[in-house]
Order: sequence, then structure tokens, then C-alpha cells
Amino acid sequence: MYLKYNVDLENQRGVFPATGSDIVPFLSISVTAIGEFWCRKNYSTERSGMESYLLIYTISGEGRLEYRGKTFSIKPCDIMLIDCNEWQHYYTYGEKWHFRFVHFSGCAAKYLYENVTAEENFVFPVGNTVTFGGIMNQLFSFSSVTLPEEFLRCSEAVCAMFAFLMEERREKNSYKKRQSQIMAAKNYIEAHYTENLSLDKLSEEFFLSKYHFIRLFRRQTGFSPNAYLRAYRITKAQNLLKTTDLSVEEIAFRVGYDDVSAFIRAFGKSTGLTPSKFRLL
Repeated sequence: MYLKYNVDLENQRGVFPATGSDIVPFLSISVTAIGEFWCRKNYSTERSGMESYLLIYTISGEGRLEYRGKTFSIKPCDIMLIDCNEWQHYYTYGEKWHFRFVHFSGCAAKYLYENVTAEENFVFPVGNTVTFGGIMNQLFSFSSVTLPEEFLRCSEAVCAMFAFLMEERREKNSYKKRQSQIMAAKNYIEAHYTENLSLDKLSEEFFLSKYHFIRLFRRQTGFSPNAYLRAYRITKAQNLLKTTDLSVEEIAFRVGYDDVSAFIRAFGKSTGLTPSKFRLL
């Protein structure tokens, strides 16, 4: 193992479980070190070849991580998660960095690490810090870890931490997927606004129930799908009224209205003017 460090600390506390315990080989997650560092500005660790994974949770201050050819900022409420077998360099950025850490291994460790850090998310924020902090506090309630039941409780706490992080990640990905769907729906409306677009057609196009589609669309855009379609059509009509000599009837047809009276009513509701009066402005 390669290790180079500068232990520039104001304070520290740590628990190092008795790795020789008979129960360790049977644990899917085995905790090898738990600690908390209050680092000064010259703190740093550079390492490789250590058979362990490392999770750091920043409480205050800021750190930097150099890992896999990239540099990551580690800010309050951020998780840093790395494989210590690979080269890494992490250090205080600024004057101080206060964090808690957990070194762990076991047959499930690689799976959990790869699942949570998918797409190279080696540093990421915790959403619900109260819940995560409460789970982490379970680990830091130990003054020593020597008995089999203490190893089991440590393992249980780390598994709970990862279950929480995986759930947050899944919810975040689900939100991104919904966000992507609504952006695609918005773009579809803008590309097909001249057509006869119904709510049923739009929801079917994006494989969502009608009412779920309305709720998601309004949450992201501030409009219902129909209101957004009307607003977009009126914006296009305003442009045609100002830049062309097309008749009101022709403009109505071009922006997706078959009935010119319906177009005039929609235009008036949106602008407070008839199309003809708007053209004269």
C-alpha cells in the first residue's frame, strides 16, 4: 500500500473495530474504521492499494478530492465515496474541513459502491440530511467494536446508510426522467402546434395517464398542457400579425385554429385585444 499524509488536525475521534473477530468473514459489510476529523488547512491524504472503501460526509468547511483523473469539490452535506485500492488524494480546501468517515469492506461493498457512484458520482449532496445524519449517528454511538453483536450493528448501520443513498438516487433519477418527459412534451407541442393536439393524444404520446401528465406538466412549466398550447399559438399569431400581411383568418389557420371565432376569443383572453387592434399597435 502507498500512503502519504499530513495529519494537520485540530481534533479527532475514531473507533477501529477488532478486525480479528470471528464474525468478520461472514459479514456482507464489515466496518474497519469509523472516525471524525476536524482538519486544518494543511491536512491531506494521498493513498493507493488499500483493500477498503471510504465514505466521507462533510459537516462543515470544504475539501477537494483528486480521483480517476478528476478533481471534485466536497462541500457541507456532500458525500465522498471512493475505492481506496485506486489512487486518491483528498485534502482541506481553505482553512478548515470537518468530516466523518467510514472505512468498510465485505462481499457487498463493491456492489454498493458501484451502485451509488454510477456515472462517476464520487461526490454528491445528501438530500435529507436529517435522516442521513440520524443513521450515521448510530455508527458514532460506539466507543468500541469488539463483540459480535457490535459488528452486526455497525454492519446494519452502514447497510441502512446505503439503502438511504440508493433510495435518494432512485428518486432523483425518477425525477430527472419525469423532467425529461415533460421537456419532450413541451418540445412536441412547439413542433406540432399547428395540428389538432388533444390532451389524450399528448398523454398517449408520452405514455402517461392524462391526469398525471397534467399534474407533471403544470408542476414543471406553470401551465397546463392546453394552456401552454394556447399561449404558444397566441405568441406565434402575434408574430405573424406584426410581420406579415396575412388575414386574421389565415393566421388563425396557420397557428392551429380551424374556427376563426375561437381564435379571436382566445387571442382576446390572452392579450385583452382583438387580433386586428393588436396589429395596429
